[in-house]
Amino acid sequence: LAASRVMASTAMASKAGLVMGGRAPRPMRCPTRAVATSASRRAGYASTSCSATATSRLDVPDAEEDDEDEDEPANREPTPAELDAEARVLLQWPELSAQVRAFTATTLGYRSCEPVLALGVDFEDSQRLLDETSGAAALRESGSFPREVFVGTRDIRPWVLGATRGRVLSGASLADIATTVNAGNVVWRAICGSTVEQKDEKTETLASLKRLAIPLTLLDTALEPEIGRCVTVPGGNVKDEASDLLGKIREERRLCEQELRTLLLEKANYLARKNFAERAQVVSRLGRECIPMKAGSQSEMEGVVLGVSGTGATVFKEPIEATPLNNRLMELGAEEEAEVELILKRLTSLVMGRDEGKGLLDATEALARIDLANARAEHSEWLSGCAPTLFEVSHAGATNNVQSLSGATNASPGSNSTVFLPGMQHPLLLQPRLRKLPRGGEVGKDEEVAGWDDATGPSASTAGDDALDDSEEDESSRVQTRAEARDVVPVDFNPPSETRLVAITGPNTGGKTASLKALGLFLLMARAGLHLPTDATKQARVPWTSRVLADLGDAQSLALDGGLSTFSAHLTRLRRILAAAADTADSVVVLLDEPGGGTDPAEGAALAVAVLKASASRAALTVATSHYEEVKAMAVGNADEVLSVSETETGVDTDEITRDLSSKHAAPFPGAANAAVEFDTKTLRPTYRLLWGVSGESNALAVARGLGLEDSLADAAERRWRRSRGASGAEQGAGDGKSVAGEDLADLAVALKKERDIQQVRAIQAATALSRTRDLHADVFSRGAARLNLRTSLAVEAAFERGVKGATVAKATLVAVDTREALDSVADLLMPDGWMLDVHTGDAVPGRQRRRRNKRPASVDPKESRDDNGVSFDSFDSFDDDTVAWLPRVGAKVTVRRMGDAEAEVVELDASAGEVVVRMGSITTRAPLTGVSPVMGKK
Repeated sequence: LAASRVMASTAMASKAGLVMGGRAPRPMRCPTRAVATSASRRAGYASTSCSATATSRLDVPDAEEDDEDEDEPANREPTPAELDAEARVLLQWPELSAQVRAFTATTLGYRSCEPVLALGVDFEDSQRLLDETSGAAALRESGSFPREVFVGTRDIRPWVLGATRGRVLSGASLADIATTVNAGNVVWRAICGSTVEQKDEKTETLASLKRLAIPLTLLDTALEPEIGRCVTVPGGNVKDEASDLLGKIREERRLCEQELRTLLLEKANYLARKNFAERAQVVSRLGRECIPMKAGSQSEMEGVVLGVSGTGATVFKEPIEATPLNNRLMELGAEEEAEVELILKRLTSLVMGRDEGKGLLDATEALARIDLANARAEHSEWLSGCAPTLFEVSHAGATNNVQSLSGATNASPGSNSTVFLPGMQHPLLLQPRLRKLPRGGEVGKDEEVAGWDDATGPSASTAGDDALDDSEEDESSRVQTRAEARDVVPVDFNPPSETRLVAITGPNTGGKTASLKALGLFLLMARAGLHLPTDATKQARVPWTSRVLADLGDAQSLALDGGLSTFSAHLTRLRRILAAAADTADSVVVLLDEPGGGTDPAEGAALAVAVLKASASRAALTVATSHYEEVKAMAVGNADEVLSVSETETGVDTDEITRDLSSKHAAPFPGAANAAVEFDTKTLRPTYRLLWGVSGESNALAVARGLGLEDSLADAAERRWRRSRGASGAEQGAGDGKSVAGEDLADLAVALKKERDIQQVRAIQAATALSRTRDLHADVFSRGAARLNLRTSLAVEAAFERGVKGATVAKATLVAVDTREALDSVADLLMPDGWMLDVHTGDAVPGRQRRRRNKRPASVDPKESRDDNGVSFDSFDSFDDDTVAWLPRVGAKVTVRRMGDAEAEVVELDASAGEVVVRMGSITTRAPLTGVSPVMGKK
């Protein structure tokens, strides 16, 4: 009862589902309105940064705000913040956040970067995050800041908020608070008691981390010892030492329970010996101790019946001697419950303190942020990252509130106000090569509170992190440091001074888009306070940007209503990006992947140039990939600056580049620079390195050969490409045009000769086929004739044998006849169906059967030969009117007399012409109806 009262006192803390009697809650989504775009909805996070504060995590979103979102039109224009959120999805920011989340030690830190890692809201905030990361990295370097310092940390914010609403905390909640306070003290000692040498460059970073840990020092020092004195930690059971009265109550209760148990056991043994009970047993019913007895035997002991078993065979009875002891136990239980309630109330008040729990909330938030800083530092160790220099882009006096990232006019590529990323390597490309990621949020991972969204808890989120789990990767292929991952090629992004527009050109599959994505991701990493995987021998410098707007990949839509083609989708997004860049007061970086693609090349090139110029005038930096010559020619105005870099670093002929750029007749654009992904002409494969100051060829034909395209197709494509270049005057000099024409004539002659050879081979093959056909025809004809002769001879022999047999039978039958009447009857019977005797010749011919003109009545004397009219009874001159002449059916078997009585099949019957078409084997012929007769036994 005491336990149930304690749990009942820890009911729901709020409508948000804060349960005081359970474990720490799982986080709710950030209450700020989510981005209303398909890409950001798929990513599952809002466009604004979500901090780890208790209020932002635990406040419930307003229902009216949700209703407003539902009323918004589906086809509304996205806001700049929503475009920024979509760009983060394209740049794979959620995947990078999952990497950092894997290094968190507690559920607090794990949840603080869910669903994605928060970005700095301004330059100072990002600089603070970067200093905290560097400070944590310095502590980890000294070995004084391991993950174990966070052991015992729990998310106690629901308990504290419940206490502020008048709830009494349970013992388990108080135990969590005690372990969290202890963890805070350990973390503070680890930070302030560090033996890290406070060098000048580390002083500020460590100071930033110490400022972050200050809330840990503001807690009541007596809170943890007092909770530990009164409550078992961990566990949460209230100790006897919590108060003198509770100790006395529990001691008396133990004595009373012992006395009652002794009494009941004696009674139970007696009843078992007397066979009034199955066994000597003491049980509890209705909170009172009693003895189970056999039904019908309860009258053998005085007392109170407390219940009956389900079968009715057992009765639970309390002896009358045990009633006072049971009553006293109930009283002591109520007294203990009341005293425990008073102790928990006192401890709850101690937790609240004078600041109503604000100190604990601040300390919890500080632990989350410190854990996250430690995760960023461990992520830096895993990547072998380096802290970049973050600088703010000035807008003072710039046209359209925009100034380039490069600073002064005479600044060199290494100036302090230029974006400079030496040897950058994409973190997601490094992940399969580096050691396996740990599983984050292990401390407190068993926390669970009913009423919270299960899909956002640590256990559920790990399912999303499993997408990044590369456990199936061969462990032998992993390396310990980034320097050993040589298959991930470092890329130098170091544009010249005064650069506002960068055009990255070069072959397909050469790494243009990968470089674009790496740049965007590095900008977000620096803004979130992460170290960057760059060359450690050179100091990376990154500008702080409020937005990164990107158009990458294919945005084609197949919707039946308002669906967009690839070109339309890109153009719509370009329009929105340009509008967002103009509407954003802070610095913006725009990343475009092949603008103007998907349409006519000439029109697409013109559109790309116009879009890039507009973007460069509105954004602090625009970086685009392209294959258009017009885009490459935009950087001709900076040829004097970039060619020196190209010539010294890449060995490229600057005169050739100048001639090529000047041949485009395009107006130079101030602040534009070219960069090309390198292509190895020997191996016909890209090297994935970025060369500055040069424009790269697409090398599509070489790439096609490298990807296994048939040589004949690649050769044909190359010849066509050379002809088109020669026709447009793109080749060098007029003499090259003549050589191209000569090559075309030679190719034409080769093609004609090849075609002639093919036709000759085909003619020979046709003649051979004709000869074989003729031979086959002669063979078939001879074989058919031989077969026909054989069948004819066989049919004649068979007909002859049948005739001989028939004649023998007929002769024997006729010999036995003694009258003419009988002779006529026998002759009619011997004739086959459809045959008759010709009265003139006596031959058997096809025709209708005859009948006697005048049949002899039975009453007439057989000796009389004529009737009363003088007509002979033996007259056969007439035919039966109701009989039909025999006609063969189509498909019936007949014998053809002019073919030697051979059997044939009736194919067609022409009764009006008196002819029939018969087929015997492969021979089809016509025969008169009188010349065919049915086969005996077949119709």
